[in-house]
Amino acid sequence: MEPAGLESSSERSGRAVEPADPMHDIVDRVRDITRANERLFSRLIDGERRFRGLAKAVWRVQEEERRRLARELHDGLGQTLTALTHQLERLGEKLDGTVPPELSARLDDSVEMARLALNESREMSRLLRPPVLDDLGLVAALSWLARTLEQRTGLKVELTLDPLAERIDPDLKTLVFRLVQEALTNVLRHAGVDRAEVEVWRSGESLVLRVADAGQGFEPQAIFGEGATTGSGLRGMRDRLELFGGRLAIASVPGQGTVLSAAVPVADEESP
Repeated sequence: MEPAGLESSSERSGRAVEPADPMHDIVDRVRDITRANERLFSRLIDGERRFRGLAKAVWRVQEEERRRLARELHDGLGQTLTALTHQLERLGEKLDGTVPPELSARLDDSVEMARLALNESREMSRLLRPPVLDDLGLVAALSWLARTLEQRTGLKVELTLDPLAERIDPDLKTLVFRLVQEALTNVLRHAGVDRAEVEVWRSGESLVLRVADAGQGFEPQAIFGEGATTGSGLRGMRDRLELFGGRLAIASVPGQGTVLSAAVPVADEESP
């Protein structure tokens, strides 16, 4: 006889064992997957943040190298060519009337070649890194760029510049200048027109850029679609904008011109 209060083996074997609830297992698995996805997403965000930081650092190094090369062109080669020009001019003055006309003409040609080389080196220096961008700001630099392009190429650039565009981080000033420079270079190379429009203005917490022309136009899909082999300049503009959280939009139809628009979040330049 079994003690009171204890189940007999026959009673235990006769009672059905309650099955586990499958929903609990499913909920646990979903919870584990969700946590794993959150960890992966966090790592992805951290990786993207580090990548952007590294890419920005590389971009800053490139700009600093441009600045160094521009300074060397101006202070090194530029000064050498200036000295050479002056020496040739003084030599011509001393030999005036004492050498055959043919030799005198060649000396004059040499002076002119030295002047042209000097002007070219100065222009290359400014295009690499215009001092006006660092000294006077974005508006002055874009105005200088427009004047220079008109003088050198005949491209008339109509500028509409918001003075508030000056109140941005120096890196963004450089970014916007490079974007406009690249966009106008594309107009010169591909649009087949002698006029373009450039607008830069502040809109809330963003800086907006618009470059338009009435030229030949193109199919944007041919540049940004899969397998595209051309348009690296535009893709580079898009990539640089994305480093700063910006975006690029292009509206273009063959034969009907192109409108390039860009917007990038801004932080006001800190006062010294």
